[in-house]
Amino acid sequence: MGTVALERGFIDSAQGQQGTGSTGSTDGGGTDVANVPNFLRQSFPTTDFSRADPAIANVLSGGPAKDGIPALDNPAFVPVSEFTRPDSVQALLLEGSTEIKAYPYNILVWHEIVNDTIDGEPVAVTFCPLCGSAIVYEGVLPGGEATTFGVSGALLESNLVMFDRSTETLWQQSTGKALAGTHFGQQLALHKFQLLSVGEIKAQHPSATILSENTGHRRDYASNPYGGYDQNDRFIFRPSFNDPRYFAKDIFVAFTVDGTPAAAPWLALENGRSYTTVVGGKTVTLTKADSNLEITGPDNTTIPFYFEMWFSWAVQHQDAGVVYDPRTG
Repeated sequence: MGTVALERGFIDSAQGQQGTGSTGSTDGGGTDVANVPNFLRQSFPTTDFSRADPAIANVLSGGPAKDGIPALDNPAFVPVSEFTRPDSVQALLLEGSTEIKAYPYNILVWHEIVNDTIDGEPVAVTFCPLCGSAIVYEGVLPGGEATTFGVSGALLESNLVMFDRSTETLWQQSTGKALAGTHFGQQLALHKFQLLSVGEIKAQHPSATILSENTGHRRDYASNPYGGYDQNDRFIFRPSFNDPRYFAKDIFVAFTVDGTPAAAPWLALENGRSYTTVVGGKTVTLTKADSNLEITGPDNTTIPFYFEMWFSWAVQHQDAGVVYDPRTG
């Protein structure tokens, strides 16, 4: 509970940091070389800031220091039947060929990143409670080096900034893009998953295991430190832009087709139905069955996806993104 108390204690000061506390200029070639907030430089002294996304100038301190919100590196699991919280708790489900694992929100909200493996391959299960972004990445860097990820303590547009522990490159969680560091200009690869309630997981995958509350950290996993946040119109860290077309905190499923970002309101997709739309000139089909989603493109290719609140997707993509809402055609 102390982690969130610390975060909230820093809200007023952090909100005043946007666009300040950085030094330097641009090299003239469009690459930002120094507009990096001082707290980032101090927290990541070995990170290569010689090139950085200009958006990094708007990164804020969320309050907790680097690793102040502890990622889970050696997660333990129990049979899903032993889950003691309500079946309504949402969870990310990874289904491999030899194991099925679930990561419930009541734990993710406290740790934000779980470094794990599925079928022996590394994955990073990530969740940002401030923007509802639930995303699973391959636990490897561009080029194939396996790594783990940590919580930087920084936020961009109310979204978690992660860092990899191999190079301390800074990564924006909702886009998977490197903001600064060795891998600047590169992007993390998505890993397929589903967003289900624990009750649905118990019914559909009774042999699944679920992340244990025996994490090695003292947290009240029965409570949500952000309780009510996803239902009201208030922000702890206000984004620079809020698209009024939808309620800011509606959950959208997001995906990309040949470089074109797209999103659809999650609750507008009905179970037992398929929807067809065009994104980037390509026909895309979204099929939802038993709350499981599959998105396919031309030649039945599988398109990976993730979830996040409307405001977060909109502020990242704005005019470049395509919204598909089956309720409006």
